[in-house]
Amino acid sequence: MTISKTKIKFGVIGCSKVAQRYFFPAINSSEIASLEIIGSRSKEKAEEWAKQNNCKLSGNYDDVLNSNADAVYVSLPIGLHEEFVIKAAEAGKHVLCEKSSTVSFESAKRMVESCKKNNVRLLEGFSFRFHPQHDLVLEYIRKERLGTIFNFYGMYGFPPPSNDDFRWKKELGGGVLNDVTCYPICASRIIFQSEPISVTSHLEYDKSRLVDMRNSIFMLYQKNKTAFISSGFDNYYQSSYSIWGSKARITTKRSYALPKNFVTSMYFHQNDEIKEIKIPEADQFKIMVEKFCESILSNNSLYFNFENDLLAQAKVMEAVRLSHYEKRTVILNEIK
Repeated sequence: MTISKTKIKFGVIGCSKVAQRYFFPAINSSEIASLEIIGSRSKEKAEEWAKQNNCKLSGNYDDVLNSNADAVYVSLPIGLHEEFVIKAAEAGKHVLCEKSSTVSFESAKRMVESCKKNNVRLLEGFSFRFHPQHDLVLEYIRKERLGTIFNFYGMYGFPPPSNDDFRWKKELGGGVLNDVTCYPICASRIIFQSEPISVTSHLEYDKSRLVDMRNSIFMLYQKNKTAFISSGFDNYYQSSYSIWGSKARITTKRSYALPKNFVTSMYFHQNDEIKEIKIPEADQFKIMVEKFCESILSNNSLYFNFENDLLAQAKVMEAVRLSHYEKRTVILNEIK
């Protein structure tokens, strides 16, 4: 699908808290994206949200798929992503899909295949990766300020969601891995600029709800670089990572879910001194939406290959699950 215009019209599938908090403010302030239609299971909710966001059209999910939108933002529980990503692709619409993209590597392959077949783009919505702080971290690494990089440590966790939250529902793709651990996994891939060789994991399950609530993951990268990741639904809030090198170490203040008015910091540890580098506020969600639109409008991968990255992330997630279930280290090349 090629679009010869200067603005991408979005339809929204799913009236989620993430959409309300991040997507609508981002698109309503964008110069290259606009809001065409909002879809919900509840007609009343769709109408209410449309009024709140100055959107003329509302309806159910099929109404969004049948609309004049150029792209859709899928913000549903993870277990429903595959169905609506494929439906959107078959309707000829580009797709910005909330993370995690889906619940298995096989599902991810079906999604990407459908989007390629229908000539539409598919981006997994890790908005954090578009925040300027990570570019600064990578600049320090490129300039060898840390020396040789050895280790990545990533943490993301918070107090437990409410009992009725979809994160506790297995059939909807719940669990800490899909919802939370995906962030530091993705961050380690960005920092090392490569894919892990192997994964060893342990997931702790809530026995009554059959979803994982805490985990610890060890990943081996090329040149013996390692990543250790820990996440949980019953933790003191943490959203950070650190990188340990031969000359210095970097830690972040808040790495993943940053409000647009949040001033964060990077800390450079060297010679028993810690230098704080403040990173100005940035709307990472708006940056993500606009870079997605720019790639569509240019009919090119201007930033990174969205679809290949989605598959690479899904493969690591699959290795984490397999390692836990089979109680062994999983080599990524095993997963085809």
